[in-house]
Amino acid sequence: MPLEPSRLEPTPRRVGRSNRSANSRDARYDCICRDSDNWTTEQISIQDLCYRADPVPEIRVIFLPGVADIESLGVHYQLSSRFRVPHGFWSSVAQNASGFLGCQETTENSEGLGSFSSSFIFLVKEPVKSNPLLSVANNVKISYIWHRMGFYTIWSPFKTLVVLCFGLPLPLKYSLSSLAHLSLDNPLSFHAILTEKVIALYDTSLWSWRNLVRDVEQNRTLPENPQPDYVTMHELARHAIHSSETLAVAIETIASLIQEHEIFFNENASLLVVSITQSKQAMRALRSHIALLRCLYLRSKALEERLRNEINLAFNTVAQHDSRIAVLIGKSTQADSAAVKTISVLGLAFLPGTFICALFSTSFFNFSPGGSADPQHWTISEKFWIYWAVAIPLTVATVACWFMWQRLDSSLR
Repeated sequence: MPLEPSRLEPTPRRVGRSNRSANSRDARYDCICRDSDNWTTEQISIQDLCYRADPVPEIRVIFLPGVADIESLGVHYQLSSRFRVPHGFWSSVAQNASGFLGCQETTENSEGLGSFSSSFIFLVKEPVKSNPLLSVANNVKISYIWHRMGFYTIWSPFKTLVVLCFGLPLPLKYSLSSLAHLSLDNPLSFHAILTEKVIALYDTSLWSWRNLVRDVEQNRTLPENPQPDYVTMHELARHAIHSSETLAVAIETIASLIQEHEIFFNENASLLVVSITQSKQAMRALRSHIALLRCLYLRSKALEERLRNEINLAFNTVAQHDSRIAVLIGKSTQADSAAVKTISVLGLAFLPGTFICALFSTSFFNFSPGGSADPQHWTISEKFWIYWAVAIPLTVATVACWFMWQRLDSSLR
């Protein structure tokens, strides 16, 4: 029977009243086992897992912390020694990759196949909040978390299976508690069940990113006063690109699983005579899962295009707004130019009269209104030449200075 999720505790957990840290070598981790169709749960330490001489159950699934935490405890060597985990699985190259798959077979002298093991990683990027307010009035940073899920399985033709799960999120951990229909006749039957659960996690993550993209679309900047949040949109585009990358790698991983299944089926057909139906079902399940992943990948690429469309729209909206502002500034400049022209014309109209008035008001001219005995008359000073002697050179000097300033300004430019 499937186990209730409530019976599985978050990994790792403190035991009893002791103060053993979850990061210590004595930490105990959740484990589910099946033996003679009876499912049990327990908590087991890595020391007991590797060295305790207990009867081996048919199926044992152990939920361990992330690979980096296992390495920091220095117990990965014990797991490699006990379960033949390849050392490449612990390498930084493998752990920093977006996903990978490796399989290997061992033989028992001349008796044929001894075991079949596989190691693989799935990577999922998920926002912490599925629908935060990404309005242009709030500069909200998008929080996210990476789910780096590692798996190692070892299967023997004696119908035993051990699965080491590293860094699983709680939803996936709970969903894997239901393995009642797992067949041990095929080494990749567990993979068919696992990939279905992982695809559900990819789907949840992708819909969370879709909600964020949809929120951006529904809160587009107004054409009247555009203030787009380019940083948030570009950040969201970066996350969408990562989502597409992880989905593409997951597709390649499952495609490699299908190839490994075909190789195993062709080379060990005698072992699978009694489980041909289960093997075909596992193959069909993996093929349907890779088809679903391709659909999710195309949806992720569509999110990228939608974000690119929103960013282009924001750029064009701002450009149109700036263009309208430039037109208004041009019209205002034309109005100012017309006013200046009017003032200039008025100045030219009054300038001659003003000059004549100023000239005749100088002391070089004298008007006598006259009287009964003496008629009115104008008198001009004989020193009137002094005005011209000063005005003409000063005007010439002013015009010359203006021309010199214009040439100097042009040369500096």
